[in-house]
Amino acid sequence: FFFFGLPGSMLLRTALCRSTSAGARSLHTALLRRAPRAAPLLRAAPSRASGTFHHVKEADNLEETPFEFDEEAEKEIAFTLNKYPDTLQGRQSGIMPLLWIVQAQLDRAHATIKADNPRGAMAFPKSQGGGGWVPLAAMHKIAERLGCSHMDVYEVATFFTMYNREKRGRFHIMLCATTPCMVCGAYDIMHTIEKHLGIKAGETTADGEFTLTEVECLGACVNAPMVQVNDMFFENLTTESTVQLLDNLKAEDLPISPPVSPRI
Repeated sequence: FFFFGLPGSMLLRTALCRSTSAGARSLHTALLRRAPRAAPLLRAAPSRASGTFHHVKEADNLEETPFEFDEEAEKEIAFTLNKYPDTLQGRQSGIMPLLWIVQAQLDRAHATIKADNPRGAMAFPKSQGGGGWVPLAAMHKIAERLGCSHMDVYEVATFFTMYNREKRGRFHIMLCATTPCMVCGAYDIMHTIEKHLGIKAGETTADGEFTLTEVECLGACVNAPMVQVNDMFFENLTTESTVQLLDNLKAEDLPISPPVSPRI
């Protein structure tokens, strides 16, 4: 039906929206009155508990924190942008690779890891980005370089979990806890790391050396349980070999042998 030229369905939607909004306001008011302890939470500024899409201000992650692309990053950026048309839309295609270039630039541990690659494995002469992070100032530099808005970069950086938007330890331990690793003892490995380093998953040691993160499948199911440290995989872990790995990382002495499963 119509009412003064307006479809009845439109009027109904308007009425529902108004009643819903009023109901939400009433609920919010009731919560504040009946649960005063919850009031600070309802009014709180964005925090880590609010989700990964909020920026958490840290001393080294402010808008005014200095950041510049280094020489290697500039070469990578020039090579990357040559792939896309020199239009706004074309340049915006470079947001994802430029975020990763920044993350690789800020990997502090890659050059210090002394390792022999197993036969047939690909050597990583430079960081692949697993141990770095992308500060807010770097996002603004990317927007400036590409001629897009800050929000264009934020949308990408907050959507993909591969971008670390908070500073990681020098060694970023990513522990796979997806089903194959879980049934092979991933949480035993996690608890071993937590106990040895004195941190919980999601935390960084006080000296800034280690960050432990629980992640989804890293594609090494056949040699579970495993962890990725920055760019390198360590597989077939036991609680004993995990402690040895952590001690080797601290000592910057990292022997790597081909993964051999004791189950085969």
